[in-house]
Amino acid sequence: MGLFGKKAEPSGEAPLETYKVVYKGGFASLPKAKSGEIKFLLMAEEFQLEPTIGSKSFWNLVRIPYAAVNDLQFVVRQVSTAESLMSGLAGQPDSDLAQANNIHLDYLDEAGTQVVLRLEMLTGMTVMGQAKKCRELEDRLRVHGIRAKFRAKAAPSGGGDIAGQIAQLAALRDQGVLTQQEFDAKKTELLGRL
Repeated sequence: MGLFGKKAEPSGEAPLETYKVVYKGGFASLPKAKSGEIKFLLMAEEFQLEPTIGSKSFWNLVRIPYAAVNDLQFVVRQVSTAESLMSGLAGQPDSDLAQANNIHLDYLDEAGTQVVLRLEMLTGMTVMGQAKKCRELEDRLRVHGIRAKFRAKAAPSGGGDIAGQIAQLAALRDQGVLTQQEFDAKKTELLGRL
């Protein structure tokens, strides 16, 4: 995806949404977290991670087609010992700093190698604000139908395990990722394959 090779150019289309993130890890060629801001763009058919003035020294444009994505999860950030001590929250796992403001993007790169890219949401002034932006991002994924374009969702077109797929859809509905109407429509489609 062109991380440290030749530079890729942005697609020219307008993003559906734009967020700011920092790199926390995942690339073998960039093993340590970096603090420079990266633009996280939701495009029609891919995620784009663009460098900004703060990250251009280590980051080139990365494009991740939705069809290559296995999953995207929001996880609770790891609060450092220093953060815990400075905030007086040491030993309090449910503190305000323990928020789901980290993004784990699991996908297959161009070589077919699984990558779990770890990013921390920057958009939002506080940790709670960052977690709120992650929830907003989840809403944008649903509204724009992006999760349906992921590998795991788009893959099976033959019979397959329809009961298992319906169970997965029910879990997504229960998590609030799918609406009841979206669930019912997909369930009807799957049952029509029998």
